[in-house]
Amino acid sequence: MYAAAPYRGASRAVVPRAPAASPRARLRAALFRQWRQAQRTAALNVPVGTVKRGRA
Repeated sequence: MYAAAPYRGASRAVVPRAPAASPRARLRAALFRQWRQAQRTAALNVPVGTVKRGRA
């Protein structure tokens, strides 16, 4: 016999989610991203806005 399962099966499990970032944390992340991009563009001697984020 089959094991008892809730309606629609067990696929609707509760997935733990990360807490939403505060506005201050979002601002800090955005400023840090801009600063890092400016450092990379200066190092590569190219105009700002032409360097991809992450792996280029």
